[in-house]
Amino acid sequence: MRKYLLIFLFSVLLFSNDSITYKYDQSNKIAINKRVKGSHLKVYMPTLAYFNIISLINGTLVRLSESKKGWEYYLAYKHKKIDDLTYDFWLRKDVRYQDGSKFDADSVVYNFKHFMKGPFLYSNIHNALDYVEKLNDYKIRIHLKEPYGMLLNDLCVVNFYTKQYYEKYNWTPSLAAQNTKGPGLYGAGPYILASGYASGLKQSKKIVLKANSYYFEKNKPYIETITIYTELTTKEVIDKISKKEGELDIAYIPFNKKTEIVNSKYAKLLISSSHSNLTVHMNLIKKNSKLKDIKVRQALNDALNQKNLIKFAFKNEAKESPFLLSSNTYFAKELSKKYLNRKSRFTQKQLHEILNGLELKVITQDRFMFVWKGIEYQLSKYGVKLDYFVTSDEKVVLEKLFNDRKNAYDWDLLIWGNDDWNGHPWTAFFTLYTKANWSSVDKDDYLVREFYKLFALDTNTPKFQKEVNKILLYSYKKAYTLVLPSPNIVIALNKEVIYKPSKMALFPLWNAKITPYHWSIRKGKLKKNRLNYLYPKRIK
Repeated sequence: MRKYLLIFLFSVLLFSNDSITYKYDQSNKIAINKRVKGSHLKVYMPTLAYFNIISLINGTLVRLSESKKGWEYYLAYKHKKIDDLTYDFWLRKDVRYQDGSKFDADSVVYNFKHFMKGPFLYSNIHNALDYVEKLNDYKIRIHLKEPYGMLLNDLCVVNFYTKQYYEKYNWTPSLAAQNTKGPGLYGAGPYILASGYASGLKQSKKIVLKANSYYFEKNKPYIETITIYTELTTKEVIDKISKKEGELDIAYIPFNKKTEIVNSKYAKLLISSSHSNLTVHMNLIKKNSKLKDIKVRQALNDALNQKNLIKFAFKNEAKESPFLLSSNTYFAKELSKKYLNRKSRFTQKQLHEILNGLELKVITQDRFMFVWKGIEYQLSKYGVKLDYFVTSDEKVVLEKLFNDRKNAYDWDLLIWGNDDWNGHPWTAFFTLYTKANWSSVDKDDYLVREFYKLFALDTNTPKFQKEVNKILLYSYKKAYTLVLPSPNIVIALNKEVIYKPSKMALFPLWNAKITPYHWSIRKGKLKKNRLNYLYPKRIK
């Protein structure tokens, strides 16, 4: 690791006109451990903004966690599985909604009644859930119609709202499973949605959050105001965070922009491992698509040299992966190791014969173009041509996936950042679930049957891992997606910000802190001794 950093920094120095001295980041030693009036962070949130924001402003019985099970207690502090169809949950007594009203068993029962009017359809909870009953003021019981081992993971996505929210906005079924349509004191999370909205396919470019004074986790959140941007070009992101102060504090960046951040007076680079992946859909619904031929899909995957992609496109910020589920996740790690050295299904001559002359239309955010240029270079050797539709807006990409179905799609390959949103292999598998709009596979009855088997199994059983392996191997054989390396998290931070990203689809901004030198609370100009160049920081 030290060798890698030295080589990277040496390369930076070669192309720099100035003599640069690098120091280690010491901002955590002077972090302010309380909320400061006027404190403000500006954040770029390019992927799953609706999901990340809902976890900031709302509450669930359990929430995502980096543990093996994928969840931890949140508004509930304990649960007990009575039998395969019955689960009891004990609720915290110190939780209040943002308007000061009480959160209790009545709130949970009321919310589940609304949820069942329009549940998300990308799992099986709408079929498995029967009803929720109140046992006492702070204890509820969930009744199922059938065994459902994914219940706890799905509960990470069932959010609770005040009655006032439903009176104003009612309830609307959503492909993205989030229902926050406007600002107000409607949730129980650490932040209040002060302006803007984000509901999957509809979101504002700018969203403002304010600290919730009723939040139950002591002293949190530390930052008073957070402004979130959902649509910025790569150039705008890099310019705002590396060349100026006070325009951007936290931002996911393309991996080929690491040098600009390391070489900045105002920003620092943070890198950590992730459970997420880059999902590349293959359009199998489009009539007369050459991708309907399994040999073409297999050949596209075999034509990619992941080691070279990691080195030249991902800038060493990824790990080889043979499957659509990240090789960093608990449930794919062991099988991925065994399958990494697999042989190509075709000879080089056969790859040329299968792929030569293939033209594919790609839908992508501009922040992924560094990946596509690497893919394009490799596929061009086999006569494949890529044509791009590029946007800075993720919802445009999702609209192409969801709403073009009636037009049989106008694309061949579509990429989006699939963060680990429920701590379960379903995070990746649901993109192959033909009963949901997230899938671009036309039909696969075998997979549907296997998925129903998976739904019923608890994650801590040997049968569960065997079923996961079975589906991973089948998805490899069918080559329904273009499988890419499992990426790291690469973030640029203002040097006066202390923040640890999650491996999951969480933006834990309630834990973010600043130093006394941060632009939002500092008086006067930043002292020259704070403009140090910092070594990249890696978090395991």
